[in-house]
Amino acid sequence: MSEDQTPPAAPSSPTLTAAEHTEAGGAPSSGQRRFGTFAGVFTPSVLTILGVIMYLRVGWVTGQAGLLGAILIILLAHLITIATGLSVSSIATNREVGAGGAYNIISRSLGAPAGAAIGIPLFLAQALSVAFYIVGFTESVQVFLGGLGVQLSIAAGKAISSVLLVLLCAMSARSAALAIKAQYVVMAAIGLSLLAIFSGSSSAPPTELQWTGAGTESFSVVFAVFFPAVTGIMAGVGMSGDLKNPRRSLPIGTMSAIGVGLVVYLALPVWLAMNVSSEELVNDNYILWQLSSVPALIFLGVWGATISSAIGSILTAPRTLQALAGDGLVPRVLGRMDRAGNEPIVGLAITFVLAEAGILLGDLNFIAPILTMFFLATYGLTNLACGLERWASSPSFRPAYRLPAVISLVGALACFYVMSIISLPAMLAAMSISAFIFLLIERRDLGTTFGDARHGIWSALVRSALLRLRSASFHPENWRPNLIVLGGNPIKRPWLLHFGSAIVQDRGIVSYFHLLTGAVRDRAADRRRLIEEMESELAERLPGVFYRVDIVAELYQGVVSVTQSYGLGNVEANAVMLGWPSQEENFQGYADMLRDLRELDRSLFLVAYDNTRKVGNRSRIDIWWGGFPGNGSLMLLLAYLLTASEKWRGAQVNVMTVVENELQREACLDSLAGVLEAARLQAQARVLLRGERDVRDIMKSESENADLAILGIGLPDPDDNIERYFARINRMLEALPTTIIVHSARTFDGEPVLFSQAEESS
Repeated sequence: MSEDQTPPAAPSSPTLTAAEHTEAGGAPSSGQRRFGTFAGVFTPSVLTILGVIMYLRVGWVTGQAGLLGAILIILLAHLITIATGLSVSSIATNREVGAGGAYNIISRSLGAPAGAAIGIPLFLAQALSVAFYIVGFTESVQVFLGGLGVQLSIAAGKAISSVLLVLLCAMSARSAALAIKAQYVVMAAIGLSLLAIFSGSSSAPPTELQWTGAGTESFSVVFAVFFPAVTGIMAGVGMSGDLKNPRRSLPIGTMSAIGVGLVVYLALPVWLAMNVSSEELVNDNYILWQLSSVPALIFLGVWGATISSAIGSILTAPRTLQALAGDGLVPRVLGRMDRAGNEPIVGLAITFVLAEAGILLGDLNFIAPILTMFFLATYGLTNLACGLERWASSPSFRPAYRLPAVISLVGALACFYVMSIISLPAMLAAMSISAFIFLLIERRDLGTTFGDARHGIWSALVRSALLRLRSASFHPENWRPNLIVLGGNPIKRPWLLHFGSAIVQDRGIVSYFHLLTGAVRDRAADRRRLIEEMESELAERLPGVFYRVDIVAELYQGVVSVTQSYGLGNVEANAVMLGWPSQEENFQGYADMLRDLRELDRSLFLVAYDNTRKVGNRSRIDIWWGGFPGNGSLMLLLAYLLTASEKWRGAQVNVMTVVENELQREACLDSLAGVLEAARLQAQARVLLRGERDVRDIMKSESENADLAILGIGLPDPDDNIERYFARINRMLEALPTTIIVHSARTFDGEPVLFSQAEESS
């Protein structure tokens, strides 16, 4: 690792619970709670924070930005880590953070796909960061020996790194407790190095504090160099499964470590600005060795920092992989434990292989920024998870420490902003990898044994949107189809669903109501059975359709009741789709229902399906323009919506009407052509002369090759002869292919939808 390389921070992950050990293919753990706040949380966290960057980069940051700029950078960086620490504290006091640490938090809040999208890259980043830290240790040894006149070859350096990796992995395989105890020695070495720094002095200090910098780098570049120094604050979260009292230890230990790190990082620039000029700080990365009272202790501190970070990653990477395996997101064999059931031995072996590959590769600089992005994305999503859970106000989210949602959400935004200024290409690469994993897991549709907060988050979003819609004024130009489709078993009458889905697509809501007649007590079992049978099938075939089964006393009045009660706030059905009746005994009830639906101000789509011709090859739609007020706009919109769907895309649309003479024909043709042009619809206007022919015969001959007809009608008045009304319409339907009969609602105004943009541009 080159001296200007910023190693990625390495957050830890907790051990698995007994149940998750078994799920991952290993023996259940003993469930012993071994560590308190200091050993289990504070120590690994503060050792991760006080890392190599403290020795090699704080001086450069102070020289570039000056004391004032350095303090500002440190405070801004810690605002992000404090927000993340508070988010972790809030989640930890609500529930036990289980296996996988940060992965567990994200997956249990944002779902398994989001957890995998972060967890899998996080494991790789943790494993490869072991190589970073060990190579960093070896390079500092080479510098130390170089001062003594001993030069090591590249091969010798790789040998030292490999031996150290074997020793650290062996120690971790034997016992995590042993690794934790080893970190006490590291803490002592870092503490002694800090004493050596602050007890040292400069032989020629500047005459005044170096408030301004002497560098040429921008503020964002200097901030990007420093920020990884304060990451890795989740090291203590990784020990939650082994803490005696995680709800107390995680908040206190994490925030205490952040506080200590803030004090040290603020003290160092002040001390450097008092002792060294900005120019010297910019040009000498090893200035602390020259200023300290015991330079050898600085080497001990650097060695301790690199070794402690390596130990942290060696402990956490296998546990992250083990948690992923326990949830079935990677093969479960990868989560197997050792014979004692204490350590994830398979995960440790894979971590060793990846780290050794990194050591042998030698130069990992080209992937370092991407690894840093995965760590930062983890912190960002942790903040997001906490903020969304708090905002959603789910009854199950009752943390002892209540953090305002805005703090977590601002912390999340800050994390993603820092990612962009550190390296935008690396950010995009990391996001692309995570997005690929997310989509892969989402498509697998894995059933999980754990719940997450997504339902509560979506519910809160829906509530917020409904409240906003309630207060928003509606303009006809914003009309979109919210359709109720009413029928029997959707498998027996699939055309209703297909027409409904084609009309609505992603523009509105389509709800299919399967109505059962009878008493609730008699049909409740049928209702449950149908919901269980149909929901999964429809979700797979038509995922955009909401399926409901309702029990009604009488069918036609049930349709009216469902229509007027459906919806919430300003989101209600504005159109109803039904099948056209074929039996004469149903005509009166059907007509009464249509009139009631008209009074409820719903547009009607009534489907007369030709069981012989069906819908042909969906290549031609004929609109029969009858002149009924309001129907014309709705029929044109219906044809547009259908041809915009996948199955009807490219269909030819003909708008046809019948007139008595040539003079009417020319005027009507000009009018229709103007309407279609103004509406920007790809359709052909055709005006037909009636002559001596019957209108039915004209419709039959002209639409003989059509796949669908759209016909506008008026509804019968109460004193109309119902049999004669249906006979007249059925006679037309006999001459047509499958037909959608249209009747627009009284308040429907299609002109703003069809013509508003054309008028504005003219």
